[in-house]
Amino acid sequence: MTSFDLPPSLAEWVELLTQSKVVSATRHIAGASREAWNVDIDSEETAKSGEASNNLSRKPPRRLFLLRDRGQGAGSEHDAAVLHALKDSAVPVPRVIGSEASNGLLLLERIDGRSDFPFVDHDVEFDATARHLMILTGALHSIDPRSLEIPHLTVPDHPSDSAREALKKARNAASMLGDEIEPFFLFALEWLERKIPEGDARCALVHSDMGPGNFLYSEGRVNAIIDWEVAHFGDPMEDLAAIAVRDMATPIGHLPTRFAEYEASSGTPIDLERIGYYRALVLVRNSLMIGLGLAHRPPGFDVVEMTMYQTLLIRAAALVICDCEGIQRPAINPLDPSSETTMNHARHSLARAAQHDLENIVVPELPPGLAAHRIDGVARVIATLSHEDSVGAALNQQEIDDIQDTLNESLTDLALADDRLRMVLGEPSKNTQERDTQWASYFARRFLRLGERRRPLMGALMERLPQPLEDV
Repeated sequence: MTSFDLPPSLAEWVELLTQSKVVSATRHIAGASREAWNVDIDSEETAKSGEASNNLSRKPPRRLFLLRDRGQGAGSEHDAAVLHALKDSAVPVPRVIGSEASNGLLLLERIDGRSDFPFVDHDVEFDATARHLMILTGALHSIDPRSLEIPHLTVPDHPSDSAREALKKARNAASMLGDEIEPFFLFALEWLERKIPEGDARCALVHSDMGPGNFLYSEGRVNAIIDWEVAHFGDPMEDLAAIAVRDMATPIGHLPTRFAEYEASSGTPIDLERIGYYRALVLVRNSLMIGLGLAHRPPGFDVVEMTMYQTLLIRAAALVICDCEGIQRPAINPLDPSSETTMNHARHSLARAAQHDLENIVVPELPPGLAAHRIDGVARVIATLSHEDSVGAALNQQEIDDIQDTLNESLTDLALADDRLRMVLGEPSKNTQERDTQWASYFARRFLRLGERRRPLMGALMERLPQPLEDV
């Protein structure tokens, strides 16, 4: 029995492009911007068997990978352009079978290998795979940008121009959130604009989302680097920052070791200050874009998973800005156990029963795929709402107290307090250094509390904080 959950219009396009029949297709859980399918097409051929007769022999199906943009994005078109440019380089990438810009379609040869790093088959493969990724990242940055023909990209006058462009897009996204924008973004975007790295730096093609999840590997080797839709010309340190960001969800190992491997193989000196800046930029930009997606949900948007990742990223963004400012990462006050007396125990018991049934009865009966993934998300939401009953009141009081201390004002309503934060953050300040220290520390505490509020939703990611960039 073969599976086939590919829409007929897409199957027709694949068959027209390849002149072969689609024999099976299974949905692949991808990111927020694109849908994906593993597609097998017929490889039936006629081959001579002996001199007297022709016998039909069937080869294994040809294995392809289909991507389709969600909404009006041009991610697949951009991905295809970069893959064409890199096809003869030292950087391994999938071969493009065909693309269609009008519908955001991209069909690739499916590469052998796993994408679930760091879950290697043998422990010895972990460091070998991670080291190979750093070597390939260095190889990418060694390519002369002017030798690459990528129609939608131009080489900037200075690598930091890409940071300015990213901030411009982030500002546009922030404006779409209007008066409901998370106050942190008002502080973080202004901070990022003031801290853009200047000085001498060379330009390179950067993947911009480099790291685990965006490469395929086997037996200690990276077989292909994938997902190039946001690649651009910019500062090579941005890719090292992206690896440091992805390390939180998918560990890459000891970051100073990884950076040393990159430096040794590429000859490109490491600049920790620039890596720190770009790590903050990536975290702020990505958490802001997820926030925009949550506020204006496109079709198929996984609200549960994206809420989890935004919590991870925005918490990390605030902590990383503390690192950049050279201040100690703060901690939050332990919760008062007496706060649990406000919990509605009947509702808590009902929520726990529903969570148990979903996780232990419903999900195991479902085949692996999108439905099981979404139901698992529902179970985590129920657990999170139950957890909120037990800790919400104490965390709310901590937040009110912290805002009052930060603003030196008396405030008792959280919604009004956020409005006041937005107003104050919009006012000019003469002492930017003192202000940066104050706000960086406050927002780090704010999002550490948010992580605690969403502990069941976060799961294993709850303890995943951004690694230091150097040994201390």
